[in-house]
Amino acid sequence: MEYWKRVLGRESDPDGRPVKPLREPAVEIEEPISLAECKKALRDLKQTASGPDGVSWSSVKSLGPGWLQYLFNSILACGYPTKSFKNSRTVLIPKTEKPSDPGEFRPLAIASVFGRVFHRILASRLGVWAPLGASQRAFQVNPAKCSTLAIIWDGKNKRWLHDAKGQFKFRGSTLPALGVEESYKYLGLQYGSKGKLKTGLELLKGMLRELKEAPLKPQQRVFLLRTNILPKIMYYLVNGRVHQYTLRECDKCVRRFLREVLHLPHDTPVSAFHACAKDGGLDIDCFESLVPMYKWQKLVSLEEVPDNLVRDLSQLPAIRKRFQLKGAQTSFNNRAEYRMFWKNKLLDNLDGFGLGEAADVPQVHSWVTDGSSLLTGEMYIKCLKIRWNVWPTAARASRGRRQAPLCDAGCRQIEGLGHILQQCNRTWDKRGARHDRIVEFVGSQVERRGFNVIKEKSFATPRGHRRPDLIIYNKDRVWIADVTICADRGAGPMALARDNKIKYYTDEDLATEVAKVAGPGAQSVVGLVWNWRGCCEKKTDEWLKKMGVPIESRRLASVRVLEGSVWCARGWWSQSERVSVVFVAPAFGNVRTSFRHPPGSPGWS
Repeated sequence: MEYWKRVLGRESDPDGRPVKPLREPAVEIEEPISLAECKKALRDLKQTASGPDGVSWSSVKSLGPGWLQYLFNSILACGYPTKSFKNSRTVLIPKTEKPSDPGEFRPLAIASVFGRVFHRILASRLGVWAPLGASQRAFQVNPAKCSTLAIIWDGKNKRWLHDAKGQFKFRGSTLPALGVEESYKYLGLQYGSKGKLKTGLELLKGMLRELKEAPLKPQQRVFLLRTNILPKIMYYLVNGRVHQYTLRECDKCVRRFLREVLHLPHDTPVSAFHACAKDGGLDIDCFESLVPMYKWQKLVSLEEVPDNLVRDLSQLPAIRKRFQLKGAQTSFNNRAEYRMFWKNKLLDNLDGFGLGEAADVPQVHSWVTDGSSLLTGEMYIKCLKIRWNVWPTAARASRGRRQAPLCDAGCRQIEGLGHILQQCNRTWDKRGARHDRIVEFVGSQVERRGFNVIKEKSFATPRGHRRPDLIIYNKDRVWIADVTICADRGAGPMALARDNKIKYYTDEDLATEVAKVAGPGAQSVVGLVWNWRGCCEKKTDEWLKKMGVPIESRRLASVRVLEGSVWCARGWWSQSERVSVVFVAPAFGNVRTSFRHPPGSPGWS
């Protein structure tokens, strides 16, 4: 505390230079803030930490520009800011890996997000009339924190030498010189006498090794990889000199790491890793695709700066060559084109074809990347395998080798994952349990919002007519709801299954029976549809939202569907374990054979 009181409490160095008036007073600076200024400030507001008031950046964005305009103009009219604008919390960021002195920390003051947006608007106004000066207190030199790097050119022998002697002094103190193997950090990159020391690939391998050894759940590893490691490596690669081969190897290294920690088969589609989570993928950045795009965007941004010298430098062939990569297989103008490319690659794949309707309700797929404890680590891995159709089945194992075998439960269908989860005789009880669990979940969620719910077994229906899963009603309306977990996109759109449900339950005799138990309110039939990959039908999500079910619960419903699919797949394997039988035949010796049918099943005989 004594150190920081001395540093932060001392007066600024006086500046005795005469003040030269540049122009007349600009009263425009104090004019009311316009709606356009508030919109631009919100658009430029990125994810940032909250101040002492606890208001997050997302909450400020959700208020809208009109509300901020009213607040900021009230402050301008009063002539002084609110108290929360003047308070801030200070955090100390270490400058070295193992700081041992208070001076080896950098203080960072975090004010209210409201105040930062307000000050950003005022600063943009001031920047027009009064450009910032070059002398700032933060740029004062501290000899104890500095070092030098000297390169001597030996023209006679055509070589350069590293000078390890300290020859530079500042305020009577000699600045220490870096050794041959020492380095310094500049813009996030490590440099030494030999240039940039570590390549992006070496840095990535070290980070992945630490992440793999950390005691974390698989979803937590994926979250840290996406939010911490990949952005650092992306910055390193975009701002340094890199080759296309390095980018390709970085991508392979990341995919190899994910296959190990998620226990995925080696033939998992590459597009499943790089496609957006909203489209059915894992949302892992592809360096080979994004680094060339970001480098080109940096070059384009240099062409638009107001400095003529920088614009002229950006046109030099040597500079443009630094920002371009030879052999780039894909080129994108923006992130939207990149997302569409990997989405199409995933949907063109046999395993990812069934995820074509995932983007219709993108908000239910956030469990894939948010690192939450919604699932256990084992269940998270199995849900991904179901989602991407990489669960081990006989049909998948026979790809490229022989004709796909039929299901050994006597179904006369190819033993694929879709058949196991939707049609197989062996999993009918598991499929029923999956369906009942979703019905129970939807009924409980709607009931919490104040609606009355009658479940399937609580009322009678006309002879020969199947009961709907739920009857939901209030004093004005009655909804006849039925849940379906259908096949994926290969069997037709989910909207077709919803329309079939509505058509089946639109019946006058059924409406009469429902009116007896739910009252004479206006009736409508609702089909609630998910597929076995956890995708939700668009109208289903809209109806649940209309009934007041929050997004967290709607996301949980999709996760429950995937969990039920995992239980179906595990139940199928548990009932088809091989049984070895030994026949003793003196003429032929002992003959051992195996059956995949459990004792007592038709295949056993």
